[in-house]
Formats: sequence, structure tokens, C-alpha cells
Amino acid sequence: MILKVLLGLAAIFAIYWTIKTKKTFPAIITIGMIVGIVLVFFPYNTIQAPGFYIYMGFVALAFIYGLVAKDKNFISRITICLMSASIFTYWLWVLNHWHGNAVLLPIFTLLIAAAGIISKAKWRNELGFIVILIADAIAILIENWMKAG
Repeated sequence: MILKVLLGLAAIFAIYWTIKTKKTFPAIITIGMIVGIVLVFFPYNTIQAPGFYIYMGFVALAFIYGLVAKDKNFISRITICLMSASIFTYWLWVLNHWHGNAVLLPIFTLLIAAAGIISKAKWRNELGFIVILIADAIAILIENWMKAG
């Protein structure tokens, strides 16, 4: 339940930030991620699975955005690419039932986010989906910590 609350709060902030900044491509990515998150919240597997795939598709779109965003500096672009690639790889790993590295990729995501903050990456327009990626990484780590304990 706490994981859903964490992702729900991140989604609410992302909607607020998207409305505030009014940039089209980051808004599309953010709204797509939120649709995926909302579908995953439903208790039916027939709705959850497409939600994961929608979420993964928009995370991949965030990676592409990091590659093609010419108005961003190199640090901002590389942090967007690395964060989205690591979350995408994590969910690809989990959905294919491959074992191992379940904690490594979310930690990598958080380290890249910390490096982006320290290096003053300019994420003003992208903060909506960046917060969702960070909340997803934190939720994954909390879930694994709760399973271990």
C-alpha cells in the first residue's frame, strides 16, 4: 500500500509540474507514465500487464527524449538517458522473470539522480517524469527491503 501511495504522490506532483511548465514532449512522456501507473494500480492482471508495458514504452520514450533534446546540456541529457535506461532494464528484467540484479538498477538510478543534482543538471521541464523515475526506484528498493525482512 505504501508503494502505491509513493507512486501516486509522485504522479500527482508530475501532473502539477506538467501543467505548470506546459512543454509538450515532456508532458506526453509524463502523462503516458501516469497512465501506466494508474493501470498497474488495478487489481486485475489483465489490466496490470498492459499498464507495465505502457509505462515501459514511455520510459523508453524518455530515453529517446534524452538523446534528441537539443536544448539541454550534456549532463541533463545523459542523466535522463541513464535513469530511464536503468528503470526500463529493471522492468524488462522483472517482466521476463530473469533473476539477479533486482536491486542494482534502482540504486544506479538513484545514484545518477544524485549525480545530476550535484552537477546541477537542468531538469526544469522534465521534472515530472524524473520524479516518477526516482519514486519508482525508491518503491522498488522499499519493496525488496520489505521482502527481505
